[in-house]
Amino acid sequence: MNEKSIYEKLVQGQPGWCSLRDQSLWKVYGKDRTKYLNGQIPADLSSLPVGQSLHTAALNRKGRIDCELWIANQQEAFYIDAPKEIKESTEKRLTSFLVADKVSIEQLDNSYRLYHYFGLESPKGFELCFFNKRFGIPGWDIWTQTGIENFSCMEIPPKILESLRLEAMIPRWGSELTANIIALEAFLNKEAISFTKGCYVGQEIISRIHHLGQVNHLLTLFLCLDDNVPQCAPLFDQNQAVGRLTSSCYSFGYEKPVALGFLRKEFRKEGNVLRTSNDCYLKILKAPPPIG
Repeated sequence: MNEKSIYEKLVQGQPGWCSLRDQSLWKVYGKDRTKYLNGQIPADLSSLPVGQSLHTAALNRKGRIDCELWIANQQEAFYIDAPKEIKESTEKRLTSFLVADKVSIEQLDNSYRLYHYFGLESPKGFELCFFNKRFGIPGWDIWTQTGIENFSCMEIPPKILESLRLEAMIPRWGSELTANIIALEAFLNKEAISFTKGCYVGQEIISRIHHLGQVNHLLTLFLCLDDNVPQCAPLFDQNQAVGRLTSSCYSFGYEKPVALGFLRKEFRKEGNVLRTSNDCYLKILKAPPPIG
């Protein structure tokens, strides 16, 4: 089966799976776990239903991103995954504020493996199974102590996973999420950042930017006007630098190359055409407003 057929079957609701072997894993438990994590992240875990997970980040005091996090809510604990490339800094960030709170944080890389299963219905036989849209369409993160070679359905190639991610404008560490990015620039969904919860690290800056409306750059999806996948490069409107591309790939949904990037908000009008520094022309496909 070719990649286009796999993509079409997947978005039509047929099941598929992939291994998330590039993620490091933690379990956070103890009676103060919600209070503790809510003090570290902009998302509100008190409203996260059991059996679901969300995408967010831990911030520094300037509102910039320390690490990308996926957090799943199980009845007695939270399960967290983050990119392995920042495992040490993530663990340091997760544990740096532990003082008197009744919270334990356990590293699980040596005992658990993480998979993602695509479909509306959860796969049977797994105790730790959490609904989310990690790749933009319904699916389930599966935490298991047993390695799985297949789920009796399609294994999804990386090219399709990246196509889905970009089409859904889901930021990723090392591309859209870096230590230079303010959280409000990259996270455009209300699950990632709450404006009604209590204090957390970076909250003062995020709240001030939100209420003053001073986000200068925002995540934007672009469609390439030729068939070449563009390089990640600065973006120009005529001769004026207005943004930069951060990820690009061939899109099986649009049947053309697409790219994610950050663009100055005054230039974010759907249909506008911009160019890269190496003369690749792109049209703005999606320019959703800031959250709030």
